[in-house]
Amino acid sequence: MVDINPDFGPDEIRSYLKVTGWSPVSGGDVAQLWNLPGPAEEVVLVPMKTGASDFAKRTRILLGDLARVESQEVQTVHDAIATIYHDVTDLRAAHPSLSDGSIPLHSGYELFVSAKRLRVASAAATIRRQGHFRNFPTRARDQAKEVRLGQTRRGSYIVPIISQARSSEDVYSPRQDHIDVQVEETLFDRRVTATMSRALGVLEDMASAEREPTPSEISDSIREGVSYELCQALAKVVSTDSVGALEVSFNWSRVAAPPPGTPPRVEFNSDAIDIVDRVSEQLKTKIYTSEHVIYGVVTDLSRHPQDESGRVGIQTVIKRRSRTVWMDLPDSDYHTAVRCHDNGIPVRVRGTLTSPPGGQARMNVIGFGPDPSLGENY
Repeated sequence: MVDINPDFGPDEIRSYLKVTGWSPVSGGDVAQLWNLPGPAEEVVLVPMKTGASDFAKRTRILLGDLARVESQEVQTVHDAIATIYHDVTDLRAAHPSLSDGSIPLHSGYELFVSAKRLRVASAAATIRRQGHFRNFPTRARDQAKEVRLGQTRRGSYIVPIISQARSSEDVYSPRQDHIDVQVEETLFDRRVTATMSRALGVLEDMASAEREPTPSEISDSIREGVSYELCQALAKVVSTDSVGALEVSFNWSRVAAPPPGTPPRVEFNSDAIDIVDRVSEQLKTKIYTSEHVIYGVVTDLSRHPQDESGRVGIQTVIKRRSRTVWMDLPDSDYHTAVRCHDNGIPVRVRGTLTSPPGGQARMNVIGFGPDPSLGENY
């Protein structure tokens, strides 16, 4: 029997089995049997009672069976199940001097601090598109308290950032008339990771181009989540003598598909950071707060046949409270809102938001469509 103490429950086990091709065949509240179709007709037992005295023992037996079937190390299978509901972002500091798996204290400190800075800057851009924040929204600062760091790993020097993820299919339903604030708080983690991935992808494209990015390209990058603070977080790591490059890879949860258009991996060496520094200098002067971003579900639709636009209510979370934000949408966007409402598709809206306490919240819309961060390519 494998000597590992499992730190997950039956929900994680069943989700993992489902995405790896297994199906339940029988069982009840105490245990279930799952089958993997194929020549060998593999069957495993899944313990269902975490409080049972033999839960850990039965789970260790299960891990051994899965490791054998998958030809994997038991620890690898354990870690895959433990993170089935999580996105894992790996920050890898690379340099020939790091070949022994260690890192100088100063460089390691900058890597850990930059992990926090990258996350907070991405969270701020998830809430509000802005070239230079100076003061982050409270919700963005809280991100550093809510995500976790995994054990560092060899491979130069790797720091994993672990954040929550959920499938939108498990959350939203057709013609939904409300949102669950706690669920939306969980989904915020995935939205932040998606913002980080897109923003770093845009920065990598600008840094790897054979020409300097134009001012208009830098301004456009703000809409993808690039900010002065994000650039500075990258530069702080690669500017240290012992780090020749920073590689960021995104390992998306297997229960929620990768957000479309996000790169699986980006890398910044010292030459790329020279471009990033020049981008950050221009972003430092771009302080504006006109483009907020909200996420939620369409709950209200109103339009007369002869009207060129329609009135739409989006239920979202503002300052950790549920609010309905009203907006007028042109014909094409209104039809998109109807489709999202009828099919239980969450939306993302960019624009100018006014939400006075006790008053009606409104948004002048710049961009409207299905939320791309949750992994569904609508």
